[in-house]
Amino acid sequence: MMPTDWSIVLNLSLPWIVVFAAATVTLLASASARLRTSPLVALTALAGIITAFVLSWQQWISGSGPIIATLAFDRLSSFGWLLILGIAALTILMSFSYLQDRHAGHPEYYALLLFSAIGMGVLISGYDLITIFIGLETMSVAIYALAGFFRERPQGNEAALKYFLTGAFASAFLLFGIAFLFGTTGTTDVGMIAAQQNQVLSSDLRSSFLFGLAMLVIGFGFKVAAVPFHAWAPDVYDGAPTPITAFMATAVKVAAFIAFLRIASAVLVLTGVLWEHLAWGLAVATMLVGNLAAIAQDNIKRMLAYSSIAHAGYLLVAFTALAQDPTGLSRGILFYLVAYLLMTLGAFAVVTATQETGEAADINLLAGLSKRRPWAAAMLALFLFSLTGFPPTIGFFGKYYLFLGTVKAGFIWLVVIALLNSAISAYYYLRPIVVMYFHEPRETEEKHALPLASPLVAVIAITAISVFLFGLLPTNLLAIVEHSVMAFLQ
Repeated sequence: MMPTDWSIVLNLSLPWIVVFAAATVTLLASASARLRTSPLVALTALAGIITAFVLSWQQWISGSGPIIATLAFDRLSSFGWLLILGIAALTILMSFSYLQDRHAGHPEYYALLLFSAIGMGVLISGYDLITIFIGLETMSVAIYALAGFFRERPQGNEAALKYFLTGAFASAFLLFGIAFLFGTTGTTDVGMIAAQQNQVLSSDLRSSFLFGLAMLVIGFGFKVAAVPFHAWAPDVYDGAPTPITAFMATAVKVAAFIAFLRIASAVLVLTGVLWEHLAWGLAVATMLVGNLAAIAQDNIKRMLAYSSIAHAGYLLVAFTALAQDPTGLSRGILFYLVAYLLMTLGAFAVVTATQETGEAADINLLAGLSKRRPWAAAMLALFLFSLTGFPPTIGFFGKYYLFLGTVKAGFIWLVVIALLNSAISAYYYLRPIVVMYFHEPRETEEKHALPLASPLVAVIAITAISVFLFGLLPTNLLAIVEHSVMAFLQ
């Protein structure tokens, strides 16, 4: 590269550098006994995230950047990076009081969170399969450690080990697929693979190429917890610290789906009916298994884990018809990801508020919450209604935009199945509301309310306001999503 090119790279990657610097500072703070429990560590991490968010927003406003080396600095990557930074900031706020109550305010917790976010940024921006793999592993390794952060908890150790083993399998499948794609096309560049795809599919290398794509889909299937690659999710979500569960359920899924969208829209859709049939089967199986398994759960974290699986199925509905209307369906996918992360983060924040100093997440602990903490019960009800798809919440418009494009593409029966699954989900989403408002609290339950100044309350308020306002006025968010999609598809 010429020197001027390096200056462009430095400017475009400045948000990543800021987050990396904040992560390094928080990690070095662990060497000081005084700083290990200081609020300054969390504030430093939060300041780095906010600074990077402002810089990334400016990059999004300035428009799409170039593809430099193996990274695409377009509006899609900026939009995805903004979502990741927002989730990371809310997770830090959610974690502060959570860790303080458990006397576990270690700086490495925040450092791992930030390093994972950097990996997600690389994953979203990757325009080369090797770069995507590096981003995926950077993201995953940090979360393996965070899942088992409380080493004295057997459930946490189990969660970390299961996530590590399944993650290793996912990485193996992904690398296997990359090897076959490189062997058949001679490149790992996504654009060059797409350019050669028609030629390869009409040659003797067709079977090897399709096998590589199948391995690629399996690798991403593990990361988004699509059926039948979902078995790790309930145990890992249940055993991990609740803020990390929220981070995994939202940030990991957002990053993986945006990277998958980039690959699917460029490569997978060119296989025609083969991709449509595969995505159709994955979507139906994921929705059905996620929703039916969630009905039987008495642990709210496991219930939200299966809910997360079901929502991955809803997103795969749009992926099925991506070739027919890439603009409209990409817009629906991104809008739904925003809706999903707000609803899920808010729900996990309320669960964190009810846990006090323990890790129990039995649904019966919500009994009488409407009397003990009326505002928390009302907020959780809002999130659950939105997850179900009731208007006027962002969840309703998320499903509307997602399914509308799929119907226009002609996949009417697939949308009918998705709507029936949404109806099934109403049972387990409404059950916690019944427990909160119609069941009496146990005598051992505490009667006090959380301090209104708690950062956890700020997370609940931010997500609740966003869910409600974007439900009433979705056009502003939709405009941002449309600009991101148009630049990405040009």
